[in-house]
Amino acid sequence: MAIGLGTPAFVNLVTIDTGSTLSWVQCRPCPIRCHNQDEEAGRIFDPLQSSTYQSVGCSTEDCGYVHETLGIPFGCNEEQDSCLYSLRYASEEYTAGSLVKDKLTLGNNFSIDDFMFGCSGDDRYNAADAGIIGFGGATYSFFRQVVRHTNYTAFSHCFPGNHRNGGFLSIGPYDRYSLQFIPLVEYGSHGDNPVYAIQQLDMMVDGIRLEVDPSIYATRMTILDSGTIDTFILSPVFRAFDKTITAAMLAKGYARETAGRNKICFTSTSDSVNWRDMPTVEMKFVRSILKLPSENVFYRVSADKICSTFQPDVAGLTGVPILGNRATRSFRVVYDIQDSKFGFQAGAC
Repeated sequence: MAIGLGTPAFVNLVTIDTGSTLSWVQCRPCPIRCHNQDEEAGRIFDPLQSSTYQSVGCSTEDCGYVHETLGIPFGCNEEQDSCLYSLRYASEEYTAGSLVKDKLTLGNNFSIDDFMFGCSGDDRYNAADAGIIGFGGATYSFFRQVVRHTNYTAFSHCFPGNHRNGGFLSIGPYDRYSLQFIPLVEYGSHGDNPVYAIQQLDMMVDGIRLEVDPSIYATRMTILDSGTIDTFILSPVFRAFDKTITAAMLAKGYARETAGRNKICFTSTSDSVNWRDMPTVEMKFVRSILKLPSENVFYRVSADKICSTFQPDVAGLTGVPILGNRATRSFRVVYDIQDSKFGFQAGAC
């Protein structure tokens, strides 16, 4: 997604992350460590080149609130009266820098003055874009700062399944046509910094339920995290999924690859993968079933090798199921915060 920051605007490509709140881009002079930002992601933001830039002071409510909700110790550059932040993700990526405010521009006719974000001077980030925009529930998230200028608290997006198609993002009212809905819950360890979650009830391969006690699903909510690539399921569910999907793939002439305890990979005996003849995978949630296309269940490693987009929870955060972005690519997904429901529509982009 492209956003403009500052006056005149630095146009940057950023990642949409529904699993985090604080937005950030890397900034000059980047005194410690910054990632390699691709030319297509735009120029690195330079605060000295923006006439509307301002730092967030150490004694401000904004500074205290961000520290409290992120659960990080107080940090301040007293010489410059600049509020500091640090943020570490489950992937072990991190960012640290100063909280700042500047003008945010979206498209040709929408802008917000005093948009608050992180100006990163130290990060470990595996992508090549400028940074991350958070869509979590805290008031300083990108979503919450933008949606207050609309008349409905919701957002929707579609991540394309391939580079030939275009995706989209909208904030505010949305078209309910062709959507299936699941009750949406906001919860988390910090009351003012919730995450989005839905309740899974079951999982099927080729219409056959996995051999696992279905009551295990009720022990955890599934986190919706567009910033996580793969989908993480509870370990007993993963073992049952591994057994069932392997049997289905062997029956179709694929060979199981040795790819580590947490990966399920196969090679084709015909030197190519037939995406039209793959096992169907369905995830049953409260009120709706999410039927995944083959390209959302597997990803291509080489011409004749594919791996599953599912991993056990122990490969991520133990005890935390996560629906990652590979599972919902090409779907229009809607986070209707106002009406507490999550919607999805297949084949939207």
